[in-house]
Amino acid sequence: MEEGSRFKEITHNEKHRWGRIMQEERRRAMRRHGDEFLEEALATLQTIERLSRGEDVDYTEYYVDLVGMKNLIGRRHEDHLLGELICSTIESIADNIDDLLKKDRALRQVKLTKHRGKPGARVATNSSIEGWEAEPPSAGKSYRIYTYNQVIFSTSPVVEVGPDYFQTQNSVYGIKILQ
Repeated sequence: MEEGSRFKEITHNEKHRWGRIMQEERRRAMRRHGDEFLEEALATLQTIERLSRGEDVDYTEYYVDLVGMKNLIGRRHEDHLLGELICSTIESIADNIDDLLKKDRALRQVKLTKHRGKPGARVATNSSIEGWEAEPPSAGKSYRIYTYNQVIFSTSPVVEVGPDYFQTQNSVYGIKILQ
């Protein structure tokens, strides 16, 4: 009986030793396709971020490479679906930004400063937000800015518009046109 338990112990120790060897081999091996896909996704998103700032860049080369890799990120069906969703979402974001920047009317780059508002609101009084406005402030509509870090800032409906300010139901904002 002792020999049988000794054999199991050796087998158990061997498994751990081989596990460590295999782990080390994986670290030294070429990167997996999932890692390459993530690197391509990051490169594509960085290019789209530059596009959102108004730079004249072409993200399609990065996007084509990303799409070519989406089915290589894993063996499971779920991995392939995730690759599809990531690619379609990135394409949608890029197309939306591209459409905004190509509209007949030029988007204005603005700096919005909150002069008055509720205490504890998500935008503090005297803080500023910069980005591209969807359209100039208009009474009865929410005012939206697409910020440089790809966040959409939206106010409550505008109630009054002046030459360099507008007022919403909750706040007063100064607006300065940067471009």
